[in-house]
Amino acid sequence: MSVTIEFGQHGTLYPWTRDDTRDLPEGFRYEIEDGNLLVMKSPAPEHQYVAYRLMRLLDDAAEDAGLDLITIGPVDVDVPGPLPGYRSPDLVTVPGELAEGGYDLLKGQDVLIAVEITGKDAITRDMITKREVYASIGIPFYWVVRLDQPEPRLIVFELAAGEHRQRHDVRMGEPVTLDEPLRVTLDPGALLRRRPA
Repeated sequence: MSVTIEFGQHGTLYPWTRDDTRDLPEGFRYEIEDGNLLVMKSPAPEHQYVAYRLMRLLDDAAEDAGLDLITIGPVDVDVPGPLPGYRSPDLVTVPGELAEGGYDLLKGQDVLIAVEITGKDAITRDMITKREVYASIGIPFYWVVRLDQPEPRLIVFELAAGEHRQRHDVRMGEPVTLDEPLRVTLDPGALLRRRPA
C-alpha cells in the first residue's frame, strides 16, 4: 500500500526532493510524485521471487541476443516537471554500461523496459498512473505483472503516439513469445513456479 504524507516544512511551498529522502528510515521504498513523498512497504516474498525470476529471464534473453542489456531493480528514474519527482520501477532493462557506476538517477531515455509487479493495493497506481508517467518520459515498453487475481497475468504495453498501448495480455498456461524489445517467451505462471527439490 502507498500513502502520501507531508512533514513540517514539506508542503506546497517546500516540495519534497530526492535529497530529502536520503536520511529517511531504511526498509521502505520512496518515490516523489509532484513534490509529495510516497512511502511503500517492502515487497512481499512472492513479489520479490517474481522479480528475481523475471530479471533472470530478461538477462538470459539479452545474452542470447548478444545485447549489452541488464535488468536491475528497483532503481530511481527521474520524472521531470515543475515539481520534483522520481519513480522506482520494480525492474528496468537498461544498457549494461549504466551499471558501471556514476549513475544515481536514471532518465527515461535510459530505460528500455520498466516493470511493475502489482498486488491489490497498487493496481490503480501501476495500471493507470505509472503507465502514464512512464509514457510521458519516453520509456518504450512497460510491463505489469498482476498478482492481484487468483491467477497471475502479464500485461505488455508499448509506447505509440505518446501513450502506452496494450499489446499483450498474457495469462497463466498460455505462453506468448515476444520479438520486441527482446525475444522472450513469457508465461506468468512460470514466474511463480519453484524449482523441484
